[in-house]
Formats: sequence, C-alpha cells, structure tokens
Amino acid sequence: MQLIVILLVTVSILTILSGATVFFGAKKGERLKSFWFFVATIFATVWTISICLFLRATPDTTLNMVWHTNWTYISAVFIDIALLAYISWQEKYGKLVTSFFVVFGLILTAIFVNSPSLLYTDIIIEKAGNSLVTNIGPFYFTYIGFFCLLVPAVIITLFKQIINSTSIKKRGGDLVLLIGFAVSGTTSLIFNLILPLWRWDLIWLGPLAISTTIIAFYYSILRYRILNLYSTWLKILSYIVIITSLAVVYMVIFSIVFAAMFRGATPSTEVIILNFIMILIVLLLLPAMNELGMFIRSLISNQQIDTAYVIKKLVKTTPRQTSLNELASFLAEHMHYKYIGFLIDNQIYSSSPHEFTAEEVKMVSKLGKPENGIWQRINEESPEWQHLDLSAIAALKDVNDKVYGQMMLGKPTGKTNFSRQDLVQIETIINIVSVIIDSKNQPNKK
Repeated sequence: MQLIVILLVTVSILTILSGATVFFGAKKGERLKSFWFFVATIFATVWTISICLFLRATPDTTLNMVWHTNWTYISAVFIDIALLAYISWQEKYGKLVTSFFVVFGLILTAIFVNSPSLLYTDIIIEKAGNSLVTNIGPFYFTYIGFFCLLVPAVIITLFKQIINSTSIKKRGGDLVLLIGFAVSGTTSLIFNLILPLWRWDLIWLGPLAISTTIIAFYYSILRYRILNLYSTWLKILSYIVIITSLAVVYMVIFSIVFAAMFRGATPSTEVIILNFIMILIVLLLLPAMNELGMFIRSLISNQQIDTAYVIKKLVKTTPRQTSLNELASFLAEHMHYKYIGFLIDNQIYSSSPHEFTAEEVKMVSKLGKPENGIWQRINEESPEWQHLDLSAIAALKDVNDKVYGQMMLGKPTGKTNFSRQDLVQIETIINIVSVIIDSKNQPNKK
C-alpha cells in the first residue's frame, strides 16, 4: 500500500505540473485550448488524491471520508469533459458536444451533492481494506451511462482529428492521446465503476492510468513540438516532469522484481523512499554522465573524429573569452593530431611547443588563398616542409571569404588514410573554427 500511495501522490504532482506548464507555456492564441487541458489535470489530480486518501483512511478520519468520497465521484465527471473540450472546442460541433456533457455533468453533480446516498449508502473503514456500500439503482446506472457516452465521444473526436489532420506533429500527439485515453478510459470504467461492486482494493488503477495518459500526452507535446517553451522555468518544469516520470517507471519495475524475488512481499516505506531518491539522483546526473561519456569516447577514438562532440563544444565556445592556445589543444586532442597550430598576423598559437623560424613563418603565411576549398598546397617532398613535420595546412577565412590566417595540422595519431567523409568532417570543424577566431579578432580589425 505504501508504494501505491507514493505512486499516486507522485503522478498527481506530475499531472498538475504538466497542465500548468502547458497552460502558461502556450501561445496567446492557444491559451483557451491549453486552459481546458489544465482543467483536466486539476480534476485528475483531485481524483487521484481523493482515492489516495480514501485508501489510506483510518477509523479516526471517518468524518473527512465523506468529502474524499464525494470529490472522487465529482472530479471523475469533469476530467473527460475537459479533455473533450481541449480536443474539440475550436470546432463548432465540439462546442455543442462539450456543452451537452458539461450540462449533463453539472446535473449529475448537483443531484449527487444533494443526495450522496444515490451512489453509496455507507463507508466501511477496516484493516482488510476500505470500501463503500454501493447503492445499485437508477442513478448509479445513469452515472455509468454518462461515461459510456463520454469516453466514446472523446475517442471518436480524436480519431476524426487524426484522419483529417494535415500536420504530422499534431497527428502524432493526438495518436498518443487516443491510445492512452482508450486504455485509461477502459481501465477506469472497469476498476472504478464495475469492479467495485465486488472489490475496492484496485480502484487506484483508474487514476494511475489517467494520470499516466496525461503525462504521456505532455511528453508528446514536447516530442512533436506542439508547444514551444520559451521561458526558462517552464523548461525546468518540463525537465522535472520527465525525470520524475522515469523515476516512477523505475519504482514500478523495482516493486515487480522485489515481489517476484521475495514471494509477493512488498518493500518497506524506507526502502521505497531510498530507492526513489537514488534513482532521481542518477537521472539528474545523466546529462553530466552523458557529457563525460562523450568526452571519453571522443578522446580515445583515435580512428575517427567524434564530430558531433567537437562541434557541440565549439558552438558553445565564447569567442572573446577563448584562448587560441587552449582551442588548439582541444582540437589536437579530439581531432587526434599530434600538433595543431594557428598562424594569424605572423603570430603562432599552438597546442604544444613547436619552434618555427622566421623564414618558416613567412613561408607558411605566403601560401595565399587556396584554389579550391580550404586546403593550401604544400610541397611535402621539400626539405623545408619536411622539417615542419606538418600533414596539412588549411586557410582560415572571414565572412568575406578573405584568408586571414592558417590552421596547421601535424601528423595524425590514428589512421593516416582519410576517406572523403573524414575530410568533410574535418573541413566542417575548420570552417567553424574560422568563424570563432574571426569573431574573436573582429574588434581588432579596421
């Protein structure tokens, strides 16, 4: 039961965060639509927490149980109505259908609040499990019939939108919501309305399924770029939602494995909380671990350049604060050359000490503009060039395609025969380096 409570509380928090992020992150023209999604997450959270409190209730809290129970029945009505409005409110038929169910739901709610005994006649609190004495009558079947109409209406509306949609992104998001809602709607109908006629211990599956669907749909909003998050704190909220969702998935798997290994036993609250905290720490460290893994892979892969990592680091480089010696050292390490140097305005910046005479500096600087691409022609058989111990020299060009310096490449530490793909990757990196150095030197140019 401890795990169930932790799961329900966690997913309810994630659900309300998802709704808030969608609402506050939506564009002005989509604010009304996102408001309905937010309303759905509010009622889903109320429903989940109410069921959680119902399951955890003790004889000392019997008086509060009436409110928890009533909110369970009321909030369930408006979750699906809000989702229907989110899906179809922009269409004329959507407004009509949604308005019908809003009126229908308000009538059911008003009748129920006035006479709760129409749905249940008693609340039973006991160690074996809390339950209700259901009043199986006309109102109970009307209540079930309401969902039997509403759930298909949501599914049909979604299906229609998927067929008529011209946007691949929107179609992908709607498909996630359709599959999730079909599963969660059926789960809620079975475990929260039909099965409670015999047993109540599985009513937590309904809110868990609905909340999971909402969180999955929120992920699809991010995945298919249905919503663009411009605010930093909204991006942070999204990161928290995704990381915590992964932690919940881990906890479910952990509990299943634990029960299988220890013959149905459940882990203690302390073990659950410790595992939850540890997996959160691991997930929060994933970006740093991924960065470290990319760094190590780029460093040790002598036979190929990890172009993605090198470009990623170069793009993050601040030109004005970049030391050219440090830049040369970074490129030598990750492009796997024994030496890389820059010759700019007769000044050499290099990855390691490499003595050049004044004549050699003059010889390199006089190579001029390459005839094709960035590579400058050198005479490798000449004793002067052999003394330099360089494998290639590339021209550094500014935005006007004017050569302002050279990038000198020493002997490679890995393979010596480069394919066309290798040369394209190297040229891409050198072009980015040219832009960085040009930006750095821009204030000094007249």
